[in-house]
Amino acid sequence: MAAVLRVATADDAEEYTALRLAVTPHLVQTAAGLRHAWRHASPASHLLVLVAEDGGRLVGAGRVAMNTWTSEEGAAAAMVCVHPEHRGRGVGGRIYAELAEHLRAHGARRVQGWAMGDDGTARWCERRGYRRTHQGRISRLDLTAALPPVPPVPAGVRVASYAEVGPEAVYAVDLAAIADEPGAVRQDTVPFGEWHDDVWARPETDREASTVVLVDGVPAAITTVEADRATGRMWSGGTGTVRAQRGRGLAKLAKSVAVRRAAQRGVSTAFTNNDETNGPMLAINEWLGYRPFATTWTYLTSL
Repeated sequence: MAAVLRVATADDAEEYTALRLAVTPHLVQTAAGLRHAWRHASPASHLLVLVAEDGGRLVGAGRVAMNTWTSEEGAAAAMVCVHPEHRGRGVGGRIYAELAEHLRAHGARRVQGWAMGDDGTARWCERRGYRRTHQGRISRLDLTAALPPVPPVPAGVRVASYAEVGPEAVYAVDLAAIADEPGAVRQDTVPFGEWHDDVWARPETDREASTVVLVDGVPAAITTVEADRATGRMWSGGTGTVRAQRGRGLAKLAKSVAVRRAAQRGVSTAFTNNDETNGPMLAINEWLGYRPFATTWTYLTSL
C-alpha cells in the first residue's frame, strides 16, 4: 500500500523530529521548536508542511515557504526528506510534486533547497530541475575534549549573553551578518518581528550560552547557540560581526566563549555549517577543533 500524504499537524512534531534526526543527524530542532515555527510562520510565507504516513508511521516529510527575508520577488525554499528505509518507493517525489504546485500557486519563481552531498540525492534533485550552486561544510566539535584558550579580551571589549543585552541589540548585529552571508539568495529584508519569532524566541535558542561581544558598550559580534538538551547537541545558529569591527578577532572571541558556555550547560557535541568560500569562519572553527562531518550543497531551480 502506498504511503498516505497529508498536511502536518502539531501532533506530528515528535515523529517529524525523529525523522529529521535520522536523515540529518547534525541538525538541531526539537518538537517544541517545530510547533513554535509552524505556529509563528509569517502568513506571507504561505508555509505548507506535508507528511507521508505508512502503517501509522511517518516515513517522509516536506516543507515549502516563500522567502520573506529577501527583496527578490518570487524567492522560495523547499525541503523534502524520506527515511532511509523507505527510499526508492516514490514517496519523496510525490511529496515534492504537491509542494511545487503549492509554490506555483503562490507566485514562486526561484526555489532554493539544501541537500547532503551523496550521489543519490544529487540525482534526485537533478531529475526535478535543480542545479548545484554553493558547497557547504558541516563540521563537528567534541565539547568533552580540551578546547584552545579563549582569546584575550581587548581593552574596551566585553562579552555578554543574549539574556543580558536583549533582542534589539542582537538583531542589529545579526542583520548585518545575515546580509553578508555567502549564498544564492541575498537575505536583505529581515523584519524584526519575524526574526524575533524565528531566532530569539525559538525554544532551541539558548540565550544564556549565546554570546554578544560589545565594543565600548556597542554590540559588535554575536554567536547564536541552538541547543537540544535531550541529545546533548548544539547548532551554531549564526556567528557574525558588524562590518566596521571585522578583522579584530571578535567573532572568534564570541564563538569561543559560546561553545564553552554551551558545554557548561550540558552540551557535548557541537555542529555548524559554513559555505566553502567563507574562509574566515572556517578558520575560526578549525582553530576551535571542529572537524569535517559532511558535505552539503545548495540547489536552485526555476518554476
